[in-house]
Amino acid sequence: MNGVSTLLSAQTVADFEAWLEVWGIVVFLALFGLEMLRLLLKRKLSWNLAGDSVASFLSFGAFAVLTYGFIAAAYISLFYWAYLNFAVFDIPVTPWSVALLVVLCDFAYYWEHRFTHRVGMAWATHSVHHSSPFFNISVAYRFGPMDGVWPLFFHLPLAVAGFDPVLIFAGEAFVQLYQTGLHTEVIRKLPRPIEWLFNTPSHHRVHHGANDEYIDKNYSGIFILWDRLFGTFAEERAPVRFGITEPIATNNPIMVWLHGFTRLLRRARHTGSFGEAYFALVAPPEWQPGQRRAGPQKAILPAALMLLLAGGALSYAAGSNSDPAAANASTPGLDAPTAGATAAPQAAESGEAALRALADRYYQATLNGDVSAVEESFSPDAYVHYRMDFGSYFGSTEFGYRVADMGAVGATGSGGELDASMNGFSESYEGFDGRYKILAASVQQAGDALAGEVLVEYVEQYRWDGYNGVMQSRETLQVVNMGGYLVIQRLDAEQTYR
Repeated sequence: MNGVSTLLSAQTVADFEAWLEVWGIVVFLALFGLEMLRLLLKRKLSWNLAGDSVASFLSFGAFAVLTYGFIAAAYISLFYWAYLNFAVFDIPVTPWSVALLVVLCDFAYYWEHRFTHRVGMAWATHSVHHSSPFFNISVAYRFGPMDGVWPLFFHLPLAVAGFDPVLIFAGEAFVQLYQTGLHTEVIRKLPRPIEWLFNTPSHHRVHHGANDEYIDKNYSGIFILWDRLFGTFAEERAPVRFGITEPIATNNPIMVWLHGFTRLLRRARHTGSFGEAYFALVAPPEWQPGQRRAGPQKAILPAALMLLLAGGALSYAAGSNSDPAAANASTPGLDAPTAGATAAPQAAESGEAALRALADRYYQATLNGDVSAVEESFSPDAYVHYRMDFGSYFGSTEFGYRVADMGAVGATGSGGELDASMNGFSESYEGFDGRYKILAASVQQAGDALAGEVLVEYVEQYRWDGYNGVMQSRETLQVVNMGGYLVIQRLDAEQTYR
């Protein structure tokens, strides 16, 4: 049982998921080729099916460009902003927590998926995925233009709970990867225990059915259990008629990609009042102008606006917190010993000395400009979080970055946002006469496991564009035992320039 509680690297887990995704694409494309060969042998392969498959793959290409070119940066930033400022717990990365996160990502996906079927502006983009009258692997890659937006609202609470955003992104991708293989007619029914617990090709064929008894059924990603619990499950009995109730009857990729929005705007334009036009944008797909306006949809946009305002207020409050000690004291999960800790006082004292020694080596290396020693002080997926106050004239800023992605602190030439900002900053900033003081070290020790945090005060005189001043920083190093040696998992710093 010790293996399931072993500390892991979040980046290692994410890299493994990425490896699965790459090889998954290879396997699924091979399966698509076998599907096409099967249809060819049965003389059921048509130009219409081929054109539909091409449109599906083209929609995925357009989705990828839009998502990774314009949406991804904001998506990632919001997750890190929530995680760095509002995490309730500090959840370690272990096989147990990774397994729990996959289940929670699947649960969040169920509600996100259900939302995209019942809210007009979400269905406008998700209907692209359902618009094919065929059912094969190519349909799994059929995405609408805004499909990358809705997961934000349903998975962001996981970052607030305390899961590393890198793991959340990997969990989301794994849920999607699992579903890719469900888009096939080749596999009929699996053994009953699997059909009862997991989403299968049979269950997912029902979800893509336009039959009256199949509409809005089987939303689950991995575990069909969610549909059984929340009353949205349907068994595959009658032959499935794939597609949507109003077929688009075209393989033009532009029409495939945008048909949902054109239909949504047409519905809103045919209403008789502003209130009804608004409701047309959020109403379920079956709603028509003139019908009764009911359900929770009326509150969606006002609620979203209130959430944005609340998020802005919380962000302002977090950024204006001027008490570094209070901010560090509120770091989740590291102030008290872990449950079941049995370390003797001598062991705790020894652990505290080890934490102090790591901090001392790190700051000495930083002052000496020893980049390799600085790199070695961090875990493979460590991240750094800064709040900087430059005074009333220059204002303040806040940012975070992952060390493995951006290069070592102070490193140059390895690419990434950090290097760009550090190189630009170093042209006008020259620090000198730096001093640091280790104020406290709190340790958690249970058997051979050791973790804790070190509170450090750092003072440095500086020259900056002709100005001389003093930078005062209160920094917290969160430390874990990884592979038998201590490394920094996270650095939090609040710096004031005077």
